[in-house]
Amino acid sequence: MDKKSHLLQSIGNASVADLVMWKNKRGGILLLGSATLFWILFEKCGYSFFPFVANIQLLVVIILFLWAKSAILFNRPMPELPNLEITEASLLMIADPLRLLINTLLSIARDIYVNRNAKQLFRVSVVLWTISLVGSFLNFFTILYLGIVLGMLIPILYERYQHHIDEKLSVTHRMIQTQYRKIDERLLQKLIAKPTSKIKKMQ
Repeated sequence: MDKKSHLLQSIGNASVADLVMWKNKRGGILLLGSATLFWILFEKCGYSFFPFVANIQLLVVIILFLWAKSAILFNRPMPELPNLEITEASLLMIADPLRLLINTLLSIARDIYVNRNAKQLFRVSVVLWTISLVGSFLNFFTILYLGIVLGMLIPILYERYQHHIDEKLSVTHRMIQTQYRKIDERLLQKLIAKPTSKIKKMQ
């Protein structure tokens, strides 16, 4: 299996892979255009999300009602609406990854609380601190918009410049591991050793 097919396989769903890798260009342009429009409306123009959604739904309902009335008056066919419904398969597709995510988070919490894993506590603290730092500069819609844009750009850029990116990531990974080992030796090992020494003294 080549690297390109491995990248597509890691994305998962075929339609999502086509969208992210820009094989479905119309869908990619529509997604980016819609995300940009919503970001401009909510962040730059100051629209509120729930009133905006309610007004759009109200507009759609009025248009459909007037269309149906005009169809009766002018002897024209009624508007055809698709039979939209949420299938059990689509719910399971969403629920299964969500269940795995929740179980993973609960497992990490149990590891920190029950096993007193200082290394896991340090990792979680760094992640939560990073999220808090990013959240203090950006709000939810901006983060969501950036996530969509990066999700559409990173895979295609990685496919084109995979060799250079892998080199940089390898160097960065080694640097992070070096710094983590230093922190582990200076701080985490001492935190782990202190409760053990107290227990020995009590015995």
